[in-house]
Amino acid sequence: MRTLDDIVLGIIRARRARGGDGDDLLATLLELRDEETGEGMTDRQLRDEVMTLLLAGHETTANALAWTWYLLACHPDVAANLRAELAAVLGTRRPGVDDLPHLRWTRMIIDEAMRLYPPAWFISRRAKEDDEIGGYHVPAGTTVALSPWVTHRHPMFWPDPETFDPERFTPERAATRPRFAYFPFGGGPRLCIGNTFALTEAQLVLATVASRWRLELLPGHVAEPEPLVTLRPRDGLPMRVHRA
Repeated sequence: MRTLDDIVLGIIRARRARGGDGDDLLATLLELRDEETGEGMTDRQLRDEVMTLLLAGHETTANALAWTWYLLACHPDVAANLRAELAAVLGTRRPGVDDLPHLRWTRMIIDEAMRLYPPAWFISRRAKEDDEIGGYHVPAGTTVALSPWVTHRHPMFWPDPETFDPERFTPERAATRPRFAYFPFGGGPRLCIGNTFALTEAQLVLATVASRWRLELLPGHVAEPEPLVTLRPRDGLPMRVHRA
């Protein structure tokens, strides 16, 4: 923690020293003011916000991408469609944010990978007051567990649920499902604040790498889910890299 604090607080102090200029997230946080007092965030408050993004915002996306590469390696037809889309939209240039609306297959691959292997595989909420869910009494203070892993594989919502099929996320097919049949970022007032950032990052990384490289699983390696705080491949995901 001392190492992380030294890094993060050092960045904050350096930015304060030069006036908080910039167009990134830290600059936005530095400019925020309390509506009642007009005061900005303290270094400690800034540190907590930045640390949340630094820690919570990298491992989840890294896990989502790891499982995406695993699924693409197991489904060369899907990977071929991905490379065709990238060639048609990007040619030989690198992707930018403006390209994302046109990289529809790329996004559907990520959505389907997070359906099968949601990084946040288990979510809990505490009932603030007595309630009833599906005929069951939920007393105030009860911890309610929700599992995207279970719901994302429920055959009531997902035909042939174990199959990797990015076309589940075409607008037409997505419109036929209940809203919370798919919730890799949670939902409601406590929806993950970084969901748009994570999806933008994942789509850009996938498009950048897949347009130049093909990742192949090492022979004999079996990717086994390890459900800790996040869902990661146990023992990592060793792969061989080839030029596309």
